[in-house]
Amino acid sequence: MEKLKSFGQTFGLHPLTAMGLFVVDWMLFGEEVATAGVGWLVSLPVGVALGLIAILIQKHVYKDETAPAIAKGLLVGLLTAIPAPLSSLGILPLAGFGLIRILTTKKQRQLTDGSTIATRSRA
Repeated sequence: MEKLKSFGQTFGLHPLTAMGLFVVDWMLFGEEVATAGVGWLVSLPVGVALGLIAILIQKHVYKDETAPAIAKGLLVGLLTAIPAPLSSLGILPLAGFGLIRILTTKKQRQLTDGSTIATRSRA
């Protein structure tokens, strides 16, 4: 179980980060199609902003160290700036790893809290 949690910490994205990337990327794709490719001028600043938001989410909510949070934020920003929606689909497995890590952490907390309550009730 510890190996799975470590793998999820290394390669996982917080589901909020992945969902933000997915939604914004598909919204930008519609805008890029409508403007016949000129919309990349909008995609670049939006990609930078989403990358910065992803860094903050990964660092403070997902509890990543600074370097991995920056790497994941750069990946999110780069994939957002690419004028194609298919690049965001590649991020979904990373969101799955992140979700597994979050769920296993919650389950371990529940087990630990349950054993603490059982110990207190015996005393």
